[in-house]
Amino acid sequence: MSMLQRIRRSPQILYLGLATALRGLRDNIRYVVWQPFALSLGLSVKDIGALESLMELSRIIFQPIIGAASDVYGRKPFLILRDLLVVCAGVFFIFSKSWLYATLGMILVGFGYSIIPVWTSIVAESAEEGQVGWLYGILGSVYMTCGLIGTISAGWLADNIGYRMVFIVFVAASTLSLIVTTLKIEETHTLSKREFGVGKALSSMLDSFRPQRYLWGYYIAMSVDLLAFSIGWRLINGLLVDSFGFTAGQIAIISAFQTGTMAVSQMLIGSRVDRYGYRVYLTASQIISGILIVALILKPTYLVAIASNVLMGFSAALWSPAEQAWVAKNVDPSERAKSIGGYSTFRGLVALPGPFIGGIIYDRYGYNAPMLVNLALLVVDILLLWFLIKDNAREEAGLLNDS
Repeated sequence: MSMLQRIRRSPQILYLGLATALRGLRDNIRYVVWQPFALSLGLSVKDIGALESLMELSRIIFQPIIGAASDVYGRKPFLILRDLLVVCAGVFFIFSKSWLYATLGMILVGFGYSIIPVWTSIVAESAEEGQVGWLYGILGSVYMTCGLIGTISAGWLADNIGYRMVFIVFVAASTLSLIVTTLKIEETHTLSKREFGVGKALSSMLDSFRPQRYLWGYYIAMSVDLLAFSIGWRLINGLLVDSFGFTAGQIAIISAFQTGTMAVSQMLIGSRVDRYGYRVYLTASQIISGILIVALILKPTYLVAIASNVLMGFSAALWSPAEQAWVAKNVDPSERAKSIGGYSTFRGLVALPGPFIGGIIYDRYGYNAPMLVNLALLVVDILLLWFLIKDNAREEAGLLNDS
């Protein structure tokens, strides 16, 4: 069945794609300029790392609670809340002249990110059986294609007009996403008769630290991955600006190569993850990431940075649909958002100090140090991915029909 036929059968896919396009535009706009913008306010790389960690903290505090609440009250109200939070964050960025408004904006972005498991769930519930990986791959390509536009636009706007205009566009895209979500995206989860109170919220938070036994291998491997890249790669834009004098425009061009590569690659190979297996995709992704980290350590020039981002785009195209599809397949469908939120919270807590640690290491030892730590943990994670993860973990644990 062609993509157009699938859209005719399920207009929900079209509206999910439209909302995804707008999110890709706004998220990449913020990602490209955030660290150069923070440096322009007088913050250090260590300060940026601290704010990145603070954003993660605001995300992981609420993620399992919101996921569990959406299993009771439905997905759509929380998606609307997410867009509202991001719009407010953009307003703070527009008027930032010091660390205070930038901090408030990052906290709200973190709150918005805490609702990602709800989005992941509504996508899984909108897909036909056996097509979850395909839909994640297609939406990922849409996200990155429109993100490419945002990436290039953000760099040009920052260099020629200023950061305020960048964030005005960010708010406009977020507002349009809010409109699409409110008016067009349909609810996919039947409202539950279960009650959700303080006790349930606390239980959801605690469940993040006690996953079922068959999930532990996945939790460990994916947590080491996030910690590794939080220490090194997550700060790469700030590191290149602070260490080598890259401009916001150069960062935008570099990021555009990553975004464009991921958009094309995810469309070609990401949608085939259901066929070839999640573990193979995840392991191959890490091997490619290791190559690009080595390149950036040995020769951090502009051309090498571009080439490395091309490889990162290809790596991310393998990683993202495999991660999302594995979780969607191997958790209890009746508590999918709660399970995804719990997984993200566990992983986020492990990696929470990563950006701050990376910033401290950079301030003390220079550019290569956080990248070397990233590389060392990445090598460990390749082994963990291959030996701890099973594609059909829930089925092998005898829980396939236990829902």
